[in-house]
Amino acid sequence: MAIVLIFLYTLFKNAQNTPSFDDYDTTLNFIRRFYFDNNPINVQKDILLSRHNEHRIVFSKAAAAIYFYIFHEINFRHLILFQNILLIAFFGLLLVLLKQKKLLVPETVLLSAAFLFSLGFWQVTFYYWGGIQHYTVFFCSFLCLFLLNQTTHPASWNFLFSVIAATVGVISFGNGFLALFLGGFLLAVHRRWKLLAAWTIIGIALLTFTFFYQPPAENDALVGFNVEWMARLLFTFLGSFLYINPGTGQNMNILVCMLAGLLVFLTWIWLFFKGYAFKNPLLYSLFSLPVLTAIIVAISRFETKAAGGIAPRYMFFTATIPVFLILILMDLKILKTKHLQILGAFAALIWAGSYYYNVRALEKSNTQIAATLRKWEANRSTSLIDGNKSAEFSEILTWAVDKKVVTLPGGEVVSR
Repeated sequence: MAIVLIFLYTLFKNAQNTPSFDDYDTTLNFIRRFYFDNNPINVQKDILLSRHNEHRIVFSKAAAAIYFYIFHEINFRHLILFQNILLIAFFGLLLVLLKQKKLLVPETVLLSAAFLFSLGFWQVTFYYWGGIQHYTVFFCSFLCLFLLNQTTHPASWNFLFSVIAATVGVISFGNGFLALFLGGFLLAVHRRWKLLAAWTIIGIALLTFTFFYQPPAENDALVGFNVEWMARLLFTFLGSFLYINPGTGQNMNILVCMLAGLLVFLTWIWLFFKGYAFKNPLLYSLFSLPVLTAIIVAISRFETKAAGGIAPRYMFFTATIPVFLILILMDLKILKTKHLQILGAFAALIWAGSYYYNVRALEKSNTQIAATLRKWEANRSTSLIDGNKSAEFSEILTWAVDKKVVTLPGGEVVSR
């Protein structure tokens, strides 16, 4: 409980009502296009459902749109607190799984809390442009697989809610479609052929919408694919739950993550060929979710090399790896209950180290964002971000402030 309470204290203390990075486009500019440009309903629908880069973020847009409709302004602190409810719900669902597997003991709860309430992925936790997408897609994908595993026929509430969860996951972030394939695998292993047929039809429809509805977003100039760079990112990312962002010795910490990630990847392959995937398809599918996500990230972001594997905006996706891996090893009788105390203590040390270093990184980032916004208020030619979108984002923020869609720190509470 101490880990959760410290996390919540840090959340309430550091969640700011300030836009940052993607918020200018995906939230503020979306509100302008959706509510202020006087578009007909069919165009509003396309604005809501349109792609952001290579994926869709419908839940992110919808949550912001509903909030604005109710309160007539955007308060990023409130939206940040809302998105973390999904993280808590994800934790609760994991506890239900532990209870179902008769592994709900203090040590497994500690392990789960230490990795899920880590500050290693602070960009996801404390900024709306990250958490609302990542927490939603993983919670919905997890819920979808959990419900499918308990479904025996198509005309059931479990199947209906699994379809809804899968749909929300698919339209929330780019890796949501993985649950469609993993769900099909799970049903095939259980030989639930009628369910599989219905799931296949629904899956094809969702995949068609995901990859073929509306033209894809324009991509930046392509870089020649490099397998070595991809491997560096993949293995570092798979082991990033061990990254604490130390002040010194970062290269050594990255190397540890890379070696751990390689071990995770090899274990994932070994479990499949050993036949475990067919003996316990739910646990294997849940374990596969972050592994397959890592593969997608490694392919799409390969040019960032090992550094991309420890980017705080993506590290939440690997937070469940040690938890599911431990559950699987216990199911295989490789780990015993007596080992959990040692692993729990190790997880608590990782969490403490990560908290110590990353809370500083968070506070530094928040201070820089607030300082940049103050400079921008005094001189609107001030760059809000590095890169070629700075002028565009400045124009968006100018509009949002002038229209009283958002109130910057220190300003009066206003409404539309």
